[in-house]
Amino acid sequence: MKKIIFSTLLSLTLIFFASQSVLAQSVFGPIEAPQGVSQLNDDAGGIGLLLFISNMIKMLSIVAGIWVMFNFVIAGFTYITSAGDSGAYSKIGEKLSFSVTGLLLIVAAYTITGVISLLIFGDATYILNPDIPTAIPVP
Repeated sequence: MKKIIFSTLLSLTLIFFASQSVLAQSVFGPIEAPQGVSQLNDDAGGIGLLLFISNMIKMLSIVAGIWVMFNFVIAGFTYITSAGDSGAYSKIGEKLSFSVTGLLLIVAAYTITGVISLLIFGDATYILNPDIPTAIPVP
């Protein structure tokens, strides 16, 4: 029952905001990009999606790294405070193995991204550090 109420409220909210944006566009008219920006957008050729993916990979890596560090600290604290409890040692081993698996997933994400970037764009760092075209040429 809670799922139905939540999905109904979410649908109504989305419909409300969609109708508000249509209403605002009809009141103010279409918004055109400033001079030079439309040319820059045309020259970019999809760089926005790559920039988004790059930023998401970097952000998720930072969050995952902090989480892994937190798990290592908690496992160490549990090890220190457990006075010979074998159940605690199994929890520590499980937490450390999950943390190491997380570190391996972070490295694998960067490796896979680099390989895909190398195969598609010819540069292993293209997705992680894309070159964004600028309106002003850099000397």
